Amino acid sequence: MSRPKVDDALLAEWNECGYYQLVGMEVTRANSAGSEFEIEIQDQHLQTHGTAHGGVLAGLLDAAMGLAILGRVPQGEGCATVEMKINFTAPAPKGLLTARGWVISEGRRLIVAAAEAVSGDEVIVACCQGTFARIPVPTDR
Repeated sequence: MSRPKVDDALLAEWNECGYYQLVGMEVTRANSAGSEFEIEIQDQHLQTHGTAHGGVLAGLLDAAMGLAILGRVPQGEGCATVEMKINFTAPAPKGLLTARGWVISEGRRLIVAAAEAVSGDEVIVACCQGTFARIPVPTDR
């Protein structure tokens, strides 16, 4: 059974993810329609040319696709990235970036998702597509 919506407690649990906290990402939406993350690009996120490092963008987009999937699969099921392809389409400056993820195709074993990251003025700075494997999640966590 799919999750029709994600409650505040689950959203808070996802925001406790150590990686999200380390990088400064915050989940603002994750449900059967998709996901949304925000990150304030600051000095610690920049590469030597003064824009966001591609690794920060890749992690943000991977998470957006993953939570778009987790917002719709049955409880007790998770996903793992099998592969992803990313296009960096514009420099990502300091300031707010928003990433949005959605599911393209859902099969019995694999799910294909996509995501994009946009700057505060709605310029797409990166987009990607990925394939994810469905995996059982241990209930004793």
